[in-house]
Amino acid sequence: MKKKLMQFAALALAAALALPALPVPAQAASIPMSSSIRIGLTYGTDAVPGANLLNSTGSGYRLGYYDDSLNFVQLGYTTETGISVVKTQNVWYGPLSSGLNGYTDAQTSSIAVGCYHIQLPGTYTTFEQVSAAAAAVSGGFPAWTNGTYTVRMGAYLTSEEANTALTALGVSGATVCGTSSYGVSVVKTGTSTILFQFDGGASLSLGVLPGLDNSVKTLTWYAKQKYYGGFRYQRINGGNLTVVNVVDREDYINCVISQEMSPSWPLEALKAQAVTARSYAASCTGRHTSSGFDLCATTHCQAYPGAGSVNDNTYRAAQETSGQYVWYNGSIAETYYFSSDGGATESAKNVWGGDLPYLVGVTDPWEATVASKISGYNWSYTFTADELAAKLRSSGRNCGTLASVRVSEYTATGNIRALTFTDTKGSSWTITGCDNCRIFLGVKSPRFTVTGGSGGSYYVNEDGGTLSSVSGAYAIDGGGNVSAISGTPYVITGSGTEVLTSSGSTGGSFTFTGAGYGHNVGMSQWGAYAMAQAGKTYVDILKFYYTGVEIR
Repeated sequence: MKKKLMQFAALALAAALALPALPVPAQAASIPMSSSIRIGLTYGTDAVPGANLLNSTGSGYRLGYYDDSLNFVQLGYTTETGISVVKTQNVWYGPLSSGLNGYTDAQTSSIAVGCYHIQLPGTYTTFEQVSAAAAAVSGGFPAWTNGTYTVRMGAYLTSEEANTALTALGVSGATVCGTSSYGVSVVKTGTSTILFQFDGGASLSLGVLPGLDNSVKTLTWYAKQKYYGGFRYQRINGGNLTVVNVVDREDYINCVISQEMSPSWPLEALKAQAVTARSYAASCTGRHTSSGFDLCATTHCQAYPGAGSVNDNTYRAAQETSGQYVWYNGSIAETYYFSSDGGATESAKNVWGGDLPYLVGVTDPWEATVASKISGYNWSYTFTADELAAKLRSSGRNCGTLASVRVSEYTATGNIRALTFTDTKGSSWTITGCDNCRIFLGVKSPRFTVTGGSGGSYYVNEDGGTLSSVSGAYAIDGGGNVSAISGTPYVITGSGTEVLTSSGSTGGSFTFTGAGYGHNVGMSQWGAYAMAQAGKTYVDILKFYYTGVEIR
């Protein structure tokens, strides 16, 4: 059990740490709660010349397009088990860098799908009519171009080859043709056989819906992962294929849960993750509109690995919270989450600078009860003075020989908000912001202390003066009252924020010792686990980590 938890924690950590660095003001109140969502799987510089599909559950494929409401409009079908969608330029079938085989621009075999065809005279109004006509011709296939069915044949690499074949065919009214730069062909995987060709211009892109009807909930292999739902293939500006998974929103949430938490975790923790994932997806929807989809499948939006790890628990968590979101003041909240907080979460304003009232740091008593289950929960990093000076220089700060490192500001919940580095010439540089400190050092969380060096000291009044101890030191408040300092002193910044002060370290090596893993904003996943273990509901969990919210 512990090993399984650790494996899934590692996945959760990688996903949580890579969430977007800057909160975007929520626009979620106006986001339509459609039943489907478009997830970009392959796009941008990773767009592909060809994309393979293979039935895992269900058989055959419906071919058509998705309308503006993501309703599927069927234009045809194929009973093949394995199909590929390729751009209508010359492509060859062969080995890919992923270890699979597929269609590429490079000539890797004799199996080629050329972009020149012979179009036979006549048009058709139904797929049944055009399919029957295509079947009567050697190498014939149905094509749909801007609302019209025609029969085409052949897949030639050059116009010369196509014209030679046209002459030999001797059919009056037949012509050599291609498609626009938006066209795609559906082929039988591993062959040159075109099953269907689609060209909807810039306004329509081919959609493929696995299964010949809706009697079976399909699962389909694409790029080593299994996916629910259908697929859309868009050639943006006539380029390679942008592959989009059009999937039911709750199926998407089911899959995300399986990536972010172990499916064996308590159901209430999984349900809390379901609501946070659904809310976060809603708040991010629209990030990739210019690329033709809602969210990507990476941690830039939310990690979406397909359906390989779903089980009855993740399904239950999605279904039993179906349609529920975290709301604040009439809008869906940006429900950031991460792996573990080390004892306290943090306010968004101290991490990224955005002041979201429901993302306020809270002291977390729950994680400590399960700390023994969390791999790497307590951690330590040691850097030499030279290593830290090199980090400063690589970030554009002209540091000489590093003399000291000090925590110049803690937050009210005890996380690091500012680190000050000083070299032997007296020059100082302050890294401000919890996440900036974490990322600059390359440590796991913003919850840590600094020790080492040649000794510690407390810094006084920002004038460079130091005390080796606060023993015997006094503070004067705004009313002129004098009192002795004991314990760890607090100060008030110019902005009125109460912070902790800390001793720094000078010279030698510096050790940063802390706990937790992530940016510390929003819900701790391990905290959710601990609260669920203690009998708390998913609503309890969400209201603990997100201040002043409603769940509905």
